[in-house]
Amino acid sequence: MLTKHHYYVIAFSALYLILGGIFFARDFNLEFIIYVGVIIAIFAGVFASLRHTQFPVWMLWLLSVWGLMHVLGGAVDTRDGVLFAYRIYPFLDSGGDFYILKYDQVVHGYLYGLVALMSYHLLRVPFGVSKNTVLVALAAALISLGVSGLNEIMEFLIAVNLENNGVGGYENAMLDLCFNWGGAVLAVVIYAFLENRSCDCKSETLLALRE
Repeated sequence: MLTKHHYYVIAFSALYLILGGIFFARDFNLEFIIYVGVIIAIFAGVFASLRHTQFPVWMLWLLSVWGLMHVLGGAVDTRDGVLFAYRIYPFLDSGGDFYILKYDQVVHGYLYGLVALMSYHLLRVPFGVSKNTVLVALAAALISLGVSGLNEIMEFLIAVNLENNGVGGYENAMLDLCFNWGGAVLAVVIYAFLENRSCDCKSETLLALRE
């Protein structure tokens, strides 16, 4: 059953998706209208499967934040174009699309770090894989990378079917995949470390109580 905390996430997400959809429809921005539709479909699938997936509310909030980041990425104008194209800092600039760091890359790393966490949760809780943290973390990161590949396919289809789009070229796609993988690995490493530390603390507490 959905709790009031779930409804808070739904209400917050619905608010910015409705506003974003109206904004993109007003400008006839078909690319981001499609993205809003995809986000709605993802949210619907996640919430419809909660009985089985048992995602904690904090993960749902992180997913909602990603949706907001995506909507703002196409709606907010910057000196480089829309927010997705905004160049945060030139850690590496080889010309053209080969630029690090952009807002789009931050969103990619964030999203697929979250997808890796959700995959890790699924392997641990509904599927009950309780041993071998390293293999579970690796599997979660690889699942996230596979999901990110579907996103790149969607962006490719948008690029070949819509003349005016902000998808970018080959270098942009490869950088996206690098940030997807980097975000996934970083997220599961941190989460697995915190999980093991929490387990160790609980074990120490139990031992202390027994003594």
